Amino acid sequence: MNKEEFIELNFEDKTEFLWKYAELVSEKAYYECNITLFLLDSFYVEVFYNRVLNEIVGIEIQENDQILYEYVKDLNLDEIVKLLH
Repeated sequence: MNKEEFIELNFEDKTEFLWKYAELVSEKAYYECNITLFLLDSFYVEVFYNRVLNEIVGIEIQENDQILYEYVKDLNLDEIVKLLH
């Protein structure tokens, strides 16, 4: 599926398609939301889940080429490094 086809889907179909076919890349917390990054074919999609409302409040195609950095910049690799030595 390409971006244009994904954009044409309604909210429920986008959600279902992501859970079935996209690859979960990472997740981060931002205020009252969990933001999950998915890879769908050749583009990224973010899903915004509001923990207070207990519902998905947004699904957005991510156009930023540096989006992966936003998910890994605060990662602490100390424990992994210890295991490797």
